[in-house]
Parts: sequence; C-alpha cells; structure tokens
Amino acid sequence: MNFKHMIIVVALMGLMASCKKDKNSGTDTEVPKKDTIYLLKSIVTNELLSPAPVTKTENFTYTDAHQLTKHTVVYKSASQNFTVSFTINYDGTGKITEVIKAGTQYYPWNKLTYSYSGNVMTTFYHYPEAPTDSLVTTLNSKGYAEKIVGRQQQYQLVYDVDGNITKRGLYNNSNPSVPTFVTNFKYDKRNSPFKALKSNLYVLYQAFNDIYSPVNNRISDNDLEFYNYTYNKGGYPLQMVVVHSSVAVRKLDYTYTVIVQDKK
Repeated sequence: MNFKHMIIVVALMGLMASCKKDKNSGTDTEVPKKDTIYLLKSIVTNELLSPAPVTKTENFTYTDAHQLTKHTVVYKSASQNFTVSFTINYDGTGKITEVIKAGTQYYPWNKLTYSYSGNVMTTFYHYPEAPTDSLVTTLNSKGYAEKIVGRQQQYQLVYDVDGNITKRGLYNNSNPSVPTFVTNFKYDKRNSPFKALKSNLYVLYQAFNDIYSPVNNRISDNDLEFYNYTYNKGGYPLQMVVVHSSVAVRKLDYTYTVIVQDKK
C-alpha cells in the first residue's frame, strides 16, 4: 500500500469512528436516579406490663407532596376507648401555622398556633378553660431545637454530627446553667421512622410527648432503657421493643407508605 492509500484508509477509519460516536451519543439517554421515600403510615403501641390490653394506634395522612396533614390516635384499654385527631395547617412556605385537635382526650389543649422570628419559634397552647400557655424554641442551623423554654423550666439539647440528640438537659429557668436532670442517648446507624418528617416540628416536638431524632434510632439512655429493633430491607424500623431494667415494657410496630420517585 502506498503512502497516499494509507492516508485515505486512516481518514476513513477516523470518519467511521466519528460517525459511530455520533450515532451512540444521539441514542444514549441518561437514566434518572431514583429516591425511595418511606412515609410513616402508622404506629401501633402495645403496653406489655398492663394487666389488661392497652393499645394505641396512630395513623398519618399526607398530601401528594408528602406534607403531613392529619395525625389520628385511637386508644383502647379496659377503662377507656377514644379517638382524637390533629389537623396540621401550613403557610405558603411550608411552615406549620396551627394544629387543631378534634376530641377531648389525650392532651388538655385544643389548638396549637405557631409564630416565627428568625431562628425562634413560639408555640402557643390554647386550652378550653384556661389561659394560653407557650413554649419558645430556639432552632439551630439545621432547623432542630437546641433550647425549648417553658414558663418555669427548659430543655437544652446537644447533637452529634449526624443530627441525633445525644444529651437532653432539664433546667430551671431561674438557673439555666445547672441542669436538674440530664439524659444521654446512644443511636444506631439505621433510618429513623421520622426521616421523611425531619422538617415537621409538630412531629419532632409535640406529637408524642417526647423529643425524637429524625436521623437515627435510640438504642439506649442512662435511665436503664434499651430499644431493640427489627428493620425492613430499607433500614427502617418495623418494630421497636422498649426494655427497662431488663423487662420488656412496650412494643411499637411501624408501617410505611413507600414512594419511589426521580432523585431531585
């Protein structure tokens, strides 16, 4: 093959490679990555030490945008049975403005209203036959409470780098530098059932008469309580058993609505 023919062959090979590349680039499409969201659907709590069955069933209702709009509690025991529901309303930016309770049981208040100023949230408790009370919550840069101040006492919260509450101190407002009681928590590395609700301040601080982490799950505290879990394939709890002083005292079963969507 002479030099001239060699140049033509090389040029043709380059052209063919270019055409092949253009053809592939025109047909290849990027497959969108998927997010799997576990929206908490229900919690069923059974008290294990009661002489008669005590069951509390909580259900959660959402909009199509995964915003929690209703929390319903059905309580059954030998002495009382009742249903109470909480309707959660928001402003245009997604901040909670009020929670309205239907039913007379469970909590003494019938409505919560919220106001915001910078990183401070004030929650007003409205009672049927008593003056309005309030809690002032200071939020950190991640939107989680670092201080919750009531009329006489306050909680101060310390977090780990993941966003889990590792220390919860109870203080008198008259002496906010010396705690009257401190609870320390340890966590696993699995998903909290409240992960999809991590921005919902009602769920984190008012819904359960406790303060929960939306990141991981408690496994122990310094009150001799341990928390044992069974998980689903997504790493979310299906069941939690609360053990106090080596005795199982409470069992919680969780269900979820699983949503698969394109990753944003």
